[in-house]
Amino acid sequence: MVLLSSLLLVSLALSHYSPEKDSFTGLCVYSSGSISVLYNGTVTVALKKSLEVGKVYTVKGRLRKTNRGLWMDASTVVSANATFPLESLEGVYWYYSNGPVLLTPSKVRLAYPINAFKGSLVRLKGLTYGSKFYPLRVEELGYLKEPKNGMPYPLEGVVLYGGNPATVWNGSEEFRVYLPHGLSLRPGLRIRVLGIVRLYSRITLYVDSGGDVNVLGPAEGKPLNLTQIGDIATGECLVIKSTTRYLRLDCTSLRLYGFHARTGDTVRFKALRRKSSLLCLNCSVVKPRKKLPNGICSFNEGSFARISGKVTWVRVYRNGFGVANVTNGTCSVLLKLPLRLGVSLAENESVTAYGFFTTYRGKPAFEVQSGEDICSGKHC
Repeated sequence: MVLLSSLLLVSLALSHYSPEKDSFTGLCVYSSGSISVLYNGTVTVALKKSLEVGKVYTVKGRLRKTNRGLWMDASTVVSANATFPLESLEGVYWYYSNGPVLLTPSKVRLAYPINAFKGSLVRLKGLTYGSKFYPLRVEELGYLKEPKNGMPYPLEGVVLYGGNPATVWNGSEEFRVYLPHGLSLRPGLRIRVLGIVRLYSRITLYVDSGGDVNVLGPAEGKPLNLTQIGDIATGECLVIKSTTRYLRLDCTSLRLYGFHARTGDTVRFKALRRKSSLLCLNCSVVKPRKKLPNGICSFNEGSFARISGKVTWVRVYRNGFGVANVTNGTCSVLLKLPLRLGVSLAENESVTAYGFFTTYRGKPAFEVQSGEDICSGKHC
């Protein structure tokens, strides 16, 4: 009788103990060694399992309180879907050297990288635990259409001014682009860069990684008369003014920088079209000025020409200004010799000059822009 009573008591005790009576579903927010932590937005449970951070699990076993919080003596652990409410955040995905963030534009630290392109606008669903957000669902929404202060922006355009910083034209406005140390860009390249926008007097873009700089190739080439800012202009034109800094051409009002030629030379060029100038990318002299025909008999006021002949007389005034009469056959013209040219001529001297037809005291005349545009005697 005593034995039967003892067996009955044991049977009753076993019927009230079930190791599977507790179940918990949560997001793994910590895992180190053999200890992991699950969180469902309100409750945190620790267990002795090595789980993957960022995944949802359902665990079953005996749940108990400890002086450090809830502990699960888990008997089974399986992957699961989130059955708890999720928070929603929207911003731009970015990452720094210390980890990924969501710019809203304030910085929300993410617990781990997400499956999205850097700089893209995303909508995230997940949980905030501690100082980080743990994303579970990611929806990409594309890139920002316009630059916003403090936010990433993908800039595509043509480099107008190279170096670091560089100036990039996107078809409507200029951006000043600061690149990582050691990087620079050449004018005329079409590029795509991703960086953080700062709105100063000029839109500025700060690029923090060489991987965010992509060269797409050269800008589009077009005949000079069809170009817009950021295009590569092609053409063949006569140099009508030459300085140490730029050339003036007879085919455009735009100055050509980055190449030297003499007044009267014909140059063939591939040049980057800027707002008010051209930058030579590949230029050459295809017809030197000495091959121009002698235009002394073809007076046309305001037109550019080469004249060649003999000096029949010279007159110099008290202020230093001089005039030389240059003759070739039956044609003659007055060559103006201002003091600034530093040129003096003598009778019977052969002379060649490159410049423009004008008048002097009602008579056909010719003027040059510098002393280098006049040669005489054996120097011609």
